[in-house]
Amino acid sequence: MKKLIMTAFLTLVFGTMIYAQNKSSGIKGGLNFASLSTDGNNDKNLKMGFHAGVFTKIPFSETFAIQPELLYSGKGIKLNYDESAIADGETKFNLNYIDVPVKLVFKLSEDFEFQFGPYFSYLINANTDTDAELLGGEIDSNDELDREHFNTFDYGLTAGLGFDLDPMIFGLNYNLGLKQVAKDNDVSYDLIGDAKNMVIQAYVGLKF
Repeated sequence: MKKLIMTAFLTLVFGTMIYAQNKSSGIKGGLNFASLSTDGNNDKNLKMGFHAGVFTKIPFSETFAIQPELLYSGKGIKLNYDESAIADGETKFNLNYIDVPVKLVFKLSEDFEFQFGPYFSYLINANTDTDAELLGGEIDSNDELDREHFNTFDYGLTAGLGFDLDPMIFGLNYNLGLKQVAKDNDVSYDLIGDAKNMVIQAYVGLKF
């Protein structure tokens, strides 16, 4: 059922992108500052990554448009053990998705706009990267957890502010996941519980 819903959603989005009139398309990309909603989360846990992809802006009036996007987006979290009595170092959860946000764009002034809408994501790969010292012994390991330990689909809400200085665009987004990242009854759940994705994005782009 999840795959059917996702397929129908993608068909609707890209059908609209292809056949809509008076649309503008382009490319965009930038930095991700990602984290997961784990207990005790703080700014130290932000994991830097990037996102990049394409978008189409479909105007319906002078002040309102819909903007579907297709993005590669690196998410996850960086867990620090600096304050732990038994470990010193960090573990990175690297979760890489294909994101499909569909933004409602409200023009607030000639160049300034507010964007809000849902997003759907598909996990394409995942791994962990640990570099820490535990009780005097060094831990340096990769790929302890792979894609099979995490939920394939994610969804949530995205909101942000943008500047459309045709042909250049730039702005900030905040993406809030609404679905648990780890699978139930899995070692990933033992580590991060019912944590959900949280991502701050800073982007620039170019319209064609």
